[in-house]
Amino acid sequence: MKELKPEPLDAEAAAPIIAEIKPLLEAKNMDLNALDIRAANLPWYEDFKFYILQDHEQTRYMLYKPGDAELLNWTNEIIYRVNDKAPIRLDRKNVIAYAKFFFHYVRGQLGRFIIVEKPDDVAWLDNASQEEMQKVNDRLMPVTYKGIGRDNRYLLTASVVFKNALFKTNIRVATDGLMELTDEDLLLEDLNVPIDPPPPLEF
Repeated sequence: MKELKPEPLDAEAAAPIIAEIKPLLEAKNMDLNALDIRAANLPWYEDFKFYILQDHEQTRYMLYKPGDAELLNWTNEIIYRVNDKAPIRLDRKNVIAYAKFFFHYVRGQLGRFIIVEKPDDVAWLDNASQEEMQKVNDRLMPVTYKGIGRDNRYLLTASVVFKNALFKTNIRVATDGLMELTDEDLLLEDLNVPIDPPPPLEF
């Protein structure tokens, strides 16, 4: 997720984190001697930060504060659990960034919702035509904040790719971070885009 811009940790900063989460990493067969760690602040959490953990073979993602580490597993379960513990603090300024983070790191067994705001956000297969690309480009929109609804949830509107179709959809975000897509409007289908496989059951 480009907006996060994680920064690398030096050895001194990484050492206590690695020592604390060593059992988690060993359970995932990560090589502690070849570990690169990058971190980014998340504006909806006061203490938890987002971490990218990478060795020579695999990459893991983690929400962490001293004394509490949660490895992400492509489900919403981990994010919702951290939201309860943190607790999450959403507002008009950070709710769009939260929605982008959520849909980037949550991938359901039935497919993945990919927020696409500009042409560079769309991954195309080699056989996609310029005409097809232009039709999609003409329908893309930035994630837009629409206010707070009667249900006290933030309302966003976005263009998303799901499988090989482009939709316009509303995203409703509760104050505790619970997400819901509603009012989906199919814009284009049968697009020549790669369809991500479901995430592994064990990650």
